[in-house]
Amino acid sequence: MKTAALIRTALIFLLFAQAVLQGQDKTVLHGKVINGEGKALPYANVYLINSPDGTMSEDDGTFLFTTKLKGTVFLRASMVGYKTWTKEVKLGVSKDLSFEIRLEEKSVSFKESVVTASSYGSEKGKGLVVNRMDILTTPGGAADIFQALKTMPGLTQVSESAELYVRGGDPIETTTIINQAVVYHPFTFESGYGGLFSNINTSVIKSVYFTSGGFSAKYGNALSGVLDIETRDVPEACNYNLGISLANASFTASLPFVENKFGVYFDIRQSFTKPIFWLNGGLDRFTETPVSKNAAGGIVYSYSNTGRIKLFGVYADDREGVNVERAEYNGVYTGDSKNILFNLQNLVFVTESLQMKNSLSYNRYSDYWKIGVLDLTMSDNVSNFRTDFEYVVNSGTKVSSGFEYENRRLYYNGFVAAESYDYRPGADEISLESELRGQRWGFYSEFLSSDPFNIIGLSLSLGLRHDIFPGLKLNWTDPRFGIGYKFDDKSTIRIGCGIFHQIPDPRLFAQVDGNPNLRAMEASHYIASYDYSLNERNSFRIEVYHKKYDGLPLQKPVINYDNSGYGFANGVDIIFKGDFPFGISGWVSYGYINTKRIWNDYTELTNSPYDITHNLTIVAKYNLSEKFQIGMNAKYATGRPYTPVISSIYHPELNVYEPVDGATNSARFPDYKRVDVRLTYFDQTFNRFPLIIYAECLNILDLTNIFGYSYSPDYSESKVIKSYFGQRMIVIGLNLTVQ
Repeated sequence: MKTAALIRTALIFLLFAQAVLQGQDKTVLHGKVINGEGKALPYANVYLINSPDGTMSEDDGTFLFTTKLKGTVFLRASMVGYKTWTKEVKLGVSKDLSFEIRLEEKSVSFKESVVTASSYGSEKGKGLVVNRMDILTTPGGAADIFQALKTMPGLTQVSESAELYVRGGDPIETTTIINQAVVYHPFTFESGYGGLFSNINTSVIKSVYFTSGGFSAKYGNALSGVLDIETRDVPEACNYNLGISLANASFTASLPFVENKFGVYFDIRQSFTKPIFWLNGGLDRFTETPVSKNAAGGIVYSYSNTGRIKLFGVYADDREGVNVERAEYNGVYTGDSKNILFNLQNLVFVTESLQMKNSLSYNRYSDYWKIGVLDLTMSDNVSNFRTDFEYVVNSGTKVSSGFEYENRRLYYNGFVAAESYDYRPGADEISLESELRGQRWGFYSEFLSSDPFNIIGLSLSLGLRHDIFPGLKLNWTDPRFGIGYKFDDKSTIRIGCGIFHQIPDPRLFAQVDGNPNLRAMEASHYIASYDYSLNERNSFRIEVYHKKYDGLPLQKPVINYDNSGYGFANGVDIIFKGDFPFGISGWVSYGYINTKRIWNDYTELTNSPYDITHNLTIVAKYNLSEKFQIGMNAKYATGRPYTPVISSIYHPELNVYEPVDGATNSARFPDYKRVDVRLTYFDQTFNRFPLIIYAECLNILDLTNIFGYSYSPDYSESKVIKSYFGQRMIVIGLNLTVQ
């Protein structure tokens, strides 16, 4: 405290000296902002009305700025959730003015109460907390937000891809949103096995909110889950970070040009997986090891005390060449994709109780797939505009509403195999040139109340959403409902239900091999959860759910597809996150699910491809000393269902065998088992710059996990196709931050 006081005194002296040297007569205004209990309030706006002069309070509540104004002015301090403070001040009488500003909580500050089940994220008050360090230090997660989220309940371990399989749902049923804009391809290395990692680097993320069911009317066109990401605000401090490992190199910077007003941040990285496969084996599987370039960053400007604008962008480019063994043909799969995202977002407090947030974005994704006769290029262009309003009526009531517009264009061009069992060069092919355009309008309104009807501890949410697809002549209205009761500071029970619609895969609307008259898919969610918080660090949740599907696309002989498919998903998710005995911290997550569907080419109700009966994840971290931490990520999952090949038919005119399938999804792959271990060393170079060195062993027990099977030419024998990281692998790297 004495040091801080000396620093402030020195700053005031320097400001006086500068004013004298420049022949300017300035007044220094400084002091501290506190609440009704005398505690410091950081990030409060302190400024002179009708003047550009002002600042924002520091972490300890202190503030300091200068002005050249003279005469009578009004000093104002404001902060969301508190009454505005205003004081008349006479300038020119004294060169040094000190203030203690006490802000009182106002009646319109909303008492946050979680009314949505199945949610967790980086912010307190929105469910289980998953902070940035959880993502960065989870072994095996490569500091990737999607891979780290897969250790949480509600997500099934269908594959090692980064795609989110939520409670028996296809990955397309989960929506990713960045700064209010829907992003359909947030992955690198997309293929038939999904994308391996996210395009959104952790360093550019401010907050994360994920929900696996029963979500707010704010979110539409999603059947299963939502991942809502907000990028960073104005950087608080100047720093640079350099990272390098056997798999990639990165450079990150935060540059606050004008304190609390204007700043820039960016993250640039290049992957080069050849060293990791050279060290650990597996180079023979590739003609070109996976490589990618990725850049993300933002420019943030606070143009007023209540307004802020963000410009955020992402660029990603990746490619790979993989040796593929098929029954009819051993060839090379080549993949190449590019992704560009621009987003402009504005947030402003129209009044002390009304917040408006606007977003305008453009996303262009393209990929190229080549193997044998398959030679296909796909591009996906999406423009999006969204506005959200949030109005705090009083301390227990909040109303949210908004609308969004989306314009999407999908384009396919190239050749596909005429028969799924014959990809040989020169085999029969089908020329494909298809363009699908669609517009979507979405409107929603939601009412949230804490302690309604004067019942202390009760919380309630009522929402209604309406979506319109004019080109497809589709529209629907979805009601959402949530209720919660907080017994005390430790125990809360919640119930959520609602109806959710989403259009099928846009490819199914094609005129040639689809049905332009398909309707939307529908899911009904019913969820009940119980949360118990022992303290700030230790929390427990158990949740049961039922999800009913209707209107799923189902193949038909004449019209290709109709909406007669249906299904269900029942299950329970359990998680404990916090401190364990012997100084160990982390979480244990378990999920049980039973899900069946009749859809696509299924002829009867059967196991969903995502019916992973048991999912167990244990993440544990232990500090060996002040500088060393060891971590473990252990996963077990029931093997996913697949349709076995039981025989084959020989076609002499083609000299190829056609597989004969058994009952749909009547077999399962071996159970998924993997243990990753990480040793991390924390230090400071020159007693100043943070340094992290780590050594990680993926799949330390060298357990075999597979993508699928390849077959001999007549399908009489099968061979395991291992996942990319199916063998034991060692990764070494470091991160250095210069501040």
